[in-house]
Amino acid sequence: MDTNEILMMQTIDSNKEKLHSLAKDIWSFSEVGWEEFKSSKLIMDELEKEGFKVQRGLIGKHPKFEHDIDMPTAFKAVFEGEKSGPTIGVMLEYDALPNGHACGHNLISSAGLAAALGLKEVFKKIPGNVIVYGTPAEELEGSKHYILAGGHMDEIDIMLGSHYSSKWGSEVTGKAIVWPTHDNWLTFKGKSSHASSEPEKGRSALDAVIITTIALEFLREHTLETDRIHYIISKGGTAANSVPDLATLNLELRSNKSSELNDLMKRVDNIIKGAELMTDTTAIYKWDAAWYCATPVPSLYKSAAKFAPILGIDENEFTFGNKPQSSSDLGCVAYEIPTVEIAFPIVKDNEFLPVGHSEELAAITANDYPIDQSILAGKLMAITAYRI
Repeated sequence: MDTNEILMMQTIDSNKEKLHSLAKDIWSFSEVGWEEFKSSKLIMDELEKEGFKVQRGLIGKHPKFEHDIDMPTAFKAVFEGEKSGPTIGVMLEYDALPNGHACGHNLISSAGLAAALGLKEVFKKIPGNVIVYGTPAEELEGSKHYILAGGHMDEIDIMLGSHYSSKWGSEVTGKAIVWPTHDNWLTFKGKSSHASSEPEKGRSALDAVIITTIALEFLREHTLETDRIHYIISKGGTAANSVPDLATLNLELRSNKSSELNDLMKRVDNIIKGAELMTDTTAIYKWDAAWYCATPVPSLYKSAAKFAPILGIDENEFTFGNKPQSSSDLGCVAYEIPTVEIAFPIVKDNEFLPVGHSEELAAITANDYPIDQSILAGKLMAITAYRI
């Protein structure tokens, strides 16, 4: 390591207790998307103490419909170096699931803050800037694409992110995903009537939803193995003896490529049209802006792996060519900005990693070992950005 790298590592080590406390506090808050007021305030207060200029709350823009999106729990924290130079972005997440921090977003905050604190000290000496983004609601509709479309990331040269895993890695992988806008999801509108005395006068919205789900199940046989279709019936009527005039399907579609997702959407559109015709109902929905797949930057991913041995991490432990499994709004950023996401293990070798989004996973994300690993990931993020 050179003197600047040693300084970064010393800075992060000196803040280890603070980072542990922050990760555990965010875990204890367990605030779901768009409600992360305590978590975001905790991080923003800390960044201000460290000399960052913090914009509390951001106005983003919808990338498809172009209206403003008010995000009170989002933030942008800027540290400007002594001279102009490259600008490094660091992504933080802090929203929980209803069953707690079962996706480890508290660890994304400790990793990102560690990287930001280390880079800040170096940029006091060399040209460069670091910007920390607080990105709420990743488990809902996301916010990074709104922040990006709002122009808040225009100055970024390289973006850094992180996420827990079973192994070390440095790729940005994720399926493209889309859903109907959350104001209606996929809602069918029919006509209510007494289900026994005058059923012929009713037009069942619930029938339309059920027909749609049956057709989706038959569609699965004829989609790509990498496609995914998820749904729940969130509204199906109010009484069994009334023909439901409104019924709602919460629906999500995923594919490994944006082009494949577009094809899947067209086929689902046809299913919805068929359900309308068969039930004499009307579907109310519009597809939201999709989360994109990342634009791959293999040289960036491999650089992170190459620098890992500096921190005692075996380069051979890094995994590449991972098949996309889930989705992240980080893909929207990585579609436009060179981005590296450090994956870090949160269980020791031969230990069982609980299933993601489970209560068992949430139970371990405030333990010392996962937090230590997130801090180590923050060190690797900082060194990668510095060396590149």
